[in-house]
Amino acid sequence: MTNERQSVGRAAVAATVGNMLEWYDFTIYAAFAVPISKAFFPADSEVVSLLLGFVTFGIGFVARPFGAMVLGSFADRRGRRDALSLTILLMALGTGIIALCPGYDRIGLAAPVIILLARIIQGFSAGGEIGGAVSTLVEHAPPARRGFYASFQQMSQGGSTMLSGLVALTISLALPASAVTEWGWRLAFVVGLLIAPVGLYIRRELEDAPLFKASDHATEAPIRSVLRDHWRTVLTGMLVVMLWTVAQYIVNYFPTFAARELKVPLSQSYLGPLTVGTVLLFCPLVGALADRFRRQRVMLVGAAGLAIVAYPAFAYLIASPTPERLISSQIAVAVFMLIYTAPASAVLAELFPTKVRATGISLTYSLGVAIFGGFTPAIITALINWTGWPIAVAFYLAGAALISLLTVLTLRDRTGEALS
Repeated sequence: MTNERQSVGRAAVAATVGNMLEWYDFTIYAAFAVPISKAFFPADSEVVSLLLGFVTFGIGFVARPFGAMVLGSFADRRGRRDALSLTILLMALGTGIIALCPGYDRIGLAAPVIILLARIIQGFSAGGEIGGAVSTLVEHAPPARRGFYASFQQMSQGGSTMLSGLVALTISLALPASAVTEWGWRLAFVVGLLIAPVGLYIRRELEDAPLFKASDHATEAPIRSVLRDHWRTVLTGMLVVMLWTVAQYIVNYFPTFAARELKVPLSQSYLGPLTVGTVLLFCPLVGALADRFRRQRVMLVGAAGLAIVAYPAFAYLIASPTPERLISSQIAVAVFMLIYTAPASAVLAELFPTKVRATGISLTYSLGVAIFGGFTPAIITALINWTGWPIAVAFYLAGAALISLLTVLTLRDRTGEALS
């Protein structure tokens, strides 16, 4: 029993810490979207410059499904550990390119092309990360505690959100605004380069779960099986992911929204992601509750709550964007985001059999993020510019909540069942 607990514990640490560092590298881009857009996408209009920066951010999500197919299949055939180590190295490569790439003023059009390439590499890596991480967690977990262990994946995303907010806040407080715009933002990506040695060190001792070792995982290309036999499941899972990813990338976009639309000082704007990230650290608590009271019921509470609270929370903030209102409005959103997303990883894992689980999760999540989440900052920026209503962000979030709520109602709840 002791060895079994140690194995589960090592798997949780390897998946969670590595995943947090990897998601930090992917999302820190959004925290510094304004200076990045000025450095690599200069334009006569600030809106056009920002949109170009966000479109490049979104391109990383287009690359995710390709990473899901390649790296997810690799995880299902070669093992979770090898795939997770590979995603770490690829993410570090993309992050290093962004940190070191000269600006448009020095190398011209080559600068945005290089940044685009870096985002594609990061997106490819992220596409395979979640499938390997979630599969590792659920396949090591006892059936009665699968929601608890799977929730560590979302907790790690919350940790990455908190870490990116903390790093961004520290840089903005330590440096003058002009220095942050000129070169200070690069320091956040330098911090992210710690991903390679830390992640590889943590994951090198990881062992694949007995459930995976016993599965028939080398008989057929996993992606072929997923697309042929599980395509309806993929479509359903994408709608489950819709609210998950829209909420997450609204949080990532929040510093830009607060600074640009509400004229909040840049240092204060980072309190939003920092607040949400802190709340999401309670994911294991909600995961444990979902194991006891069933995942579908818990997720319905979260989706309904976000649909209801989105408008009043943002309206309250927009009416008077003080630091106190900024924190309280983000807590309101974060609590229901926590309730919805904490059980979601286990739900995705339970949709697919072991032999194609990493591929199925990766493809479902990557397509959902690419379609619904990745271009969220660009869509919201365009909507606000078109309508002149900053509150448009709340309608976007509430709409995603309603669609995901209706989808969760159709799911078969497999809480406590053994995985196939």
